[in-house]
Amino acid sequence: MALAFANTVHAQTDRLYRNDGEAVIGKVKDITKNEIVMTVGGREQSFPSSDVRRLLFQGDPAELTRGRELVMDGQYDQAFDELKQLDMGKMPREFMKADAQFYLVLSQGEMALAGQGDLNKSTADAIEFAKNNSDSWHFYPAMRLLGDLAKALGNHEKAAQFYGYLRNSPSRSLQIESVYQGGVVKVAEGDLEGAESDLSKVAGLKPNSPEEKRLQTLAKAAIAVVNAKKGQGDDAIKMVNDLIKNLNPTDTQTAATIYNAQGESYAALGDDEGALLAYLHTQLMYSMHAAEHAEALKKLAELWTKVGKPDRAAQARGELQQRYPGLSG
Repeated sequence: MALAFANTVHAQTDRLYRNDGEAVIGKVKDITKNEIVMTVGGREQSFPSSDVRRLLFQGDPAELTRGRELVMDGQYDQAFDELKQLDMGKMPREFMKADAQFYLVLSQGEMALAGQGDLNKSTADAIEFAKNNSDSWHFYPAMRLLGDLAKALGNHEKAAQFYGYLRNSPSRSLQIESVYQGGVVKVAEGDLEGAESDLSKVAGLKPNSPEEKRLQTLAKAAIAVVNAKKGQGDDAIKMVNDLIKNLNPTDTQTAATIYNAQGESYAALGDDEGALLAYLHTQLMYSMHAAEHAEALKKLAELWTKVGKPDRAAQARGELQQRYPGLSG
């Protein structure tokens, strides 16, 4: 009896890790964009894909195991080096192959978004993954990545399209993110009324999770920018300053976004010195976040020129080109 039990356990070596840290051991039976079905102890269990942090498959190659872990740690350059060594044609299971392809595409895309790669190639490869794996549990993260890439390329129409797919997810936080990102894209397009409509929906919600709270905060920062662009300067500065007073000290990326919003608000009001101080804060305090740091450097190069300090402008441009060659154009 003990031997039979041992053989059963040995056969069930796929592992699913939920966002709350709980591990489930069993055999993956089916995967769709919305859920993962596993056989656990002889019974089928379903897990919403948005509740799953990672899957480990029996027989994972060492490069996939290491690459996946590096992605989880945000070390995308090292993950890419590991994953590109894989021979996708030798993967014994399609689930495993799709996992490897996604993490390779994600690593490449995140490197490009950090100015260390080709945005256009990353976009093409991510689109190819999505076409070939339209029912992968990574589908919605792939759409988010494509939205980020399109936004970085200045292709607002495509960004809105890709972010729009998130609204079809059963995950409430992804639905909220879809609305928020749609509002951000409209700000970039100059559709201030449409942006305010979308962003106000997110700002006015009652958050049910830390992620929803984060999106609400980001929406308020974007609304401040909208107000500034509409000439409502006092409202804009008050809103963004209130957000700064209540910053989450552990969420440095959101903090960088808020300081950039403060800079954009001051700039829209013609206060170049106020804008400089805000963007300098991002440059000095939040250089670990490439997209926000690169944005601040671009704005600083423009602002230093406006206030008659070409040497400081050249320094900002030099740092931008050295650290983020893919974003310096």
